[in-house]
Amino acid sequence: MLKSTNQPLSEAYLLALLDLDGVVYRGKNPVEHAAENIRKAESLGMTVEYTTNNSSRLQAVVADQLKGFDLDVESWQVITSSVVAARMVARAVPEGSKVFVLGAQHLREEVAKQGLEVVDSAEAQPVAAIQGWYPDMSWNEMAQIAYAVEHGATYFVTNRDLTIPRELGIAPGCGSMIMAVINATGVEPVSSAGKPESAMYDEARILAAHDDGEPVDKEQCLAIGDRLDTDIE
Repeated sequence: MLKSTNQPLSEAYLLALLDLDGVVYRGKNPVEHAAENIRKAESLGMTVEYTTNNSSRLQAVVADQLKGFDLDVESWQVITSSVVAARMVARAVPEGSKVFVLGAQHLREEVAKQGLEVVDSAEAQPVAAIQGWYPDMSWNEMAQIAYAVEHGATYFVTNRDLTIPRELGIAPGCGSMIMAVINATGVEPVSSAGKPESAMYDEARILAAHDDGEPVDKEQCLAIGDRLDTDIE
């Protein structure tokens, strides 16, 4: 599975898919030497995109943080699991379909951008339901998505990370909340938008081509992460 190269990686690959936390920054602080080497790779013609399972932070917010490290970043280069999940659902259901969305405002906006109707109750009879993570999630919201899935809505999720690091320690992540819905309904999600599933990287390849060109070949894409389980494996 391991390859060798006698070229710099920025010449051997066309597209770098960089994880963020632990690769480009740690919290608010930049990882040493990351920004200067990203700039160098871009100067050699490499396209860089930033891939994150975080479904709550807006692309522009992440891009602004990266600009603070003296990186030249456009919002489209930040690929969040909300962006991927919304595009995934849009391809699976008819345009204008009702979709139950449990997640942050970023996820709701991305679903609406795809021409889908965001609904907040199972009684609206959504054809699909999508679950993300955000800190103000309530029991009633969890119950509503369970009802929607139980009544036949196709079940999508932004990522299946069981834990999320917070200031005070390790907290339950999106995957732990998903397990509650699975336990209540007996239904597994049909697809996850987060790494290490292929959807995140495939969408990044499409977005790098700006939707109207041929995606970069997989063999010319380099995924970079700090964790095997959520980035690579």
